[in-house]
Amino acid sequence: MGEWPVMDKLRVIIMCKAPVAGRVKTRLMRAYSADEAVAIHKAMATTVIERALRLFDDVFIAADDPAHPFFARFDAPGFDAQVVAQGEGDLGARMARVMHDAFKQGAASVILLGTDSPHMPDARLMEAAEALAANDVVLGPVEDGGYDLLAVGHDWPIFADVTWSTSSVLDQTLANIKRLGLSFDLLAPSFDIDTPEDLVRAEASGWCWQGDEA
Repeated sequence: MGEWPVMDKLRVIIMCKAPVAGRVKTRLMRAYSADEAVAIHKAMATTVIERALRLFDDVFIAADDPAHPFFARFDAPGFDAQVVAQGEGDLGARMARVMHDAFKQGAASVILLGTDSPHMPDARLMEAAEALAANDVVLGPVEDGGYDLLAVGHDWPIFADVTWSTSSVLDQTLANIKRLGLSFDLLAPSFDIDTPEDLVRAEASGWCWQGDEA
């Protein structure tokens, strides 16, 4: 655990794809080979997972293929993240499932992360955790219309009717939050790594995929 104070019984859940060529970071493949895209994905996921483990006590990896060898190291002594299956359905259904399971198992709050923001500073994660003290939901907007994190204090149905992988994801999620009468906070806008240009921006901020490759 880092030096930052965190909320009691906070679970961080990282939604992560297994590193399979042709199935991860495909938009990077106009500048990189399929194998290079896999290496970049592995480096991104490793950074996100290791950062969460450094900052928080209760970290789960929700994998599309938990049996993939990539995840074994994180479920071993020294890392101690729990690797679970995302299950079926679209992204909203899968996030709702792992969020529901977390609260059922005793979590008081949940932060959901993807693996597309390895350049995210520690402070952004801690700001989201601390903002839950005064809000029902906290989101980290990104420039493509989605979000790089979502923090919640209860198992609310906030993912209904969201058209995933579009520029409307944030707006549609916010519409659900407002419809439910929930309070919310938006962090400062950031960006995900989807394209070669995004990767250049992330490297300019200090994150290097070659150095983090796993």
